[in-house]
Amino acid sequence: MRKIAANYIFPIASKPIKNGIIEVNDNGEILNIINPGDNFKESAQLEFYNGILVPGFINTHCHLELSHLKSKIKEHIGLPAFITEIQQKRLKSPEEKINAMLNADRQMWNNGIVAVGDISNTNSSFDLKEKSKIKYYTFIEIYNTPNHNDDVIFFSAEKLAEQTELKTSIVPHAPYSVTKTLLKNITNRAYLKESIISMHNQETASENTLFVEGNGELKKSLELLGEEFSDWKPTGFNSLQSTLVHLSKCNKTMLVHNTYTNENDINWVLNYFYPPENKSFQKSRIHLLYFALCPNANLFIENKLPDILMFIKKGLKLTIGTDSLASNRQLSVLEEIKAIQTHFPEIKLENLLKWATLNGAEALGFSKMLGSFEIGKTPGINLITDIDFNKMRITEKSMVEKLI
Repeated sequence: MRKIAANYIFPIASKPIKNGIIEVNDNGEILNIINPGDNFKESAQLEFYNGILVPGFINTHCHLELSHLKSKIKEHIGLPAFITEIQQKRLKSPEEKINAMLNADRQMWNNGIVAVGDISNTNSSFDLKEKSKIKYYTFIEIYNTPNHNDDVIFFSAEKLAEQTELKTSIVPHAPYSVTKTLLKNITNRAYLKESIISMHNQETASENTLFVEGNGELKKSLELLGEEFSDWKPTGFNSLQSTLVHLSKCNKTMLVHNTYTNENDINWVLNYFYPPENKSFQKSRIHLLYFALCPNANLFIENKLPDILMFIKKGLKLTIGTDSLASNRQLSVLEEIKAIQTHFPEIKLENLLKWATLNGAEALGFSKMLGSFEIGKTPGINLITDIDFNKMRITEKSMVEKLI
């Protein structure tokens, strides 16, 4: 058994504890959480660290398959151009891709990440993820492809899901890249399998323009890649409102990026998921909707962040993702927290850590064992150093060390 203490521990499911002590067994299971109050004493059996102790991080959005594109894409070019660059530079040798994914997986583990929601378009990452120390939830992502009908696309995704023992869902790539038929198939399968839906959402302003007006930069970029928009009919509404009506509100749903999501979108979504006229329905569905933030990727691609304070005001459940090495310099949840804190200094560290741990574990279905320091869980233990204890903030020098 180990006794581990620090200046503060953040159990997440309860308030921070000054000089708190965590007792764990050899398997990393939490045996006890001790609040010593004013009676704290160091002893030979106690490991004391300068910093704060937090549960292992949960990265709710990543693309391992794009790891080989690190430093290959220009920054601040906007999503339409970014998509074009991805398609042009994506082809690499299988060995090169696998080595890049192995390095990315190792980097996440060393950065204190214990679970990941990962996007897959092929089976290339399955073996790696099955053997990894990290727990993976795999979102098998589908989108329209020229010269293939919806049934073929969906059948191929189902066959892909059968190739792994990993937890999987079949999910839409984004509002602009799936047909109503594909959305219907996704919804039906998710309802039957009780699986999680994840979707890139409003990552660029021209996504909304496409749905409202039927034109814009995103449409031009997709047409250059061979997408067919001759039958496209604008809805007159933003992309989120136009798409969510085709997805199940009985399934856990995670919307990713949300860079250009506005208050009207959120009001509409809340009314859709939690009808105000039915309070019991509101209560039963409150745990189903999550918004994943990937701040460093947002800054890398569009040089813009979502209106996070508005999300907080609306009481939304937020999680943190890293996106891929194609759109990020590193895969580190701590660096994502730093980015949010830099641009929104009024957000409390306690809230940021909850988004990075328990909320993410709940979103991916791992909260029984991960996400918080609670007796019986095996969440991992991260030490974050160089804390400004006067303001209770992390600093630019803060680093994460994986203790368990």
